[in-house]
Formats: sequence, structure tokens, C-alpha cells
Amino acid sequence: MKSKHMDGLYGRYTDVTGRAGATAAGRMKDRIRTVVILLLVAAVAVLGVVGGRAITYRQETHAALIGTLQTECNSALTLSNSLSRTAGSDSASILGRIRSHVHTADTINQLNLGLEGGNQYLVQPALFTSLYGVLDAYSDTLRTGMATGELQTELVAQLTNLTSLAAAIN
Repeated sequence: MKSKHMDGLYGRYTDVTGRAGATAAGRMKDRIRTVVILLLVAAVAVLGVVGGRAITYRQETHAALIGTLQTECNSALTLSNSLSRTAGSDSASILGRIRSHVHTADTINQLNLGLEGGNQYLVQPALFTSLYGVLDAYSDTLRTGMATGELQTELVAQLTNLTSLAAAIN
């Protein structure tokens, strides 16, 4: 039979469940563990919110880039159809505006590469290189006063190809 004194000592060093060793140091460890777990749960929740916003922002940015690329390609194609086949007086300015739209589409293509990383072009850069070549040849032909019919046909064909590729992007 235990003495009353022993029961008092045993009760002093046990918790409610009868577990021995529930000292102040043990209770402090339990509190620290609880605080650490709560902090980890809060950190995961914050990361979930921030990560969700980042994913949404990335998707919205990608959609905006695609929309702008498509608009620039359509504008360049529309302008190319207004070029004169006989090197009209406004052909140089129209050609400059077409070049501006093509350059903007190329820049958007490069921006997408920077955002997506790897080899994630919206349109292959070789198409832009080819278009710049046609635009340069067209410009040179305008300066000499020669007929531009073949170059205009080539320009319209390449811009039509670029526009259809841009329209097919999801």
C-alpha cells in the first residue's frame, strides 16, 4: 500500500493521463511543437495563396501575349494587302508599318521564351528571319523604283502563314 506522501509525489510528476515525466520542460516541448506545427501550417497556406496567384498571373500573361501576337500579325497582313504592286508613293510608309508589326510580334515571341523558358517560342524564329529578309528586299526594290509584284506576293504569303500559325496557338 502506498502512502499518502507517495501519491502526492507521483501526482506531482505525472499529467492527467498518468504519464510520468510531465514536467515543466516536457510541457514546454509540447508547446514549442504545437507552435512549430501551427507555423508550418500557416506557411503552407500562405504559399498556396501566393503560388495560386503566380500561376493565375502566368496564365493571364500568356493569354495576353498570344492575343497581342495575333493582333499584330493580323494588322501586318491587312497592311500588306494595301501595298501597291507598282511601288506606289505610300508603299515605303506602309512597309515601315508592316515591319513595325512584324517586329512587335517577334518581340512578343522572344518575351514568351523568357517567361516560359526552354524552347517555348509561340512561333518559330526562322519565320521572322525569313520575313525580315523579304521586307529588306522589298525595301531595296522600292528604292530602285522596280516593280514589287513578286515580293508583295511573297510577303503576303509569309504573313498569311504567320497569321494562321498565330491563330492556331492556344
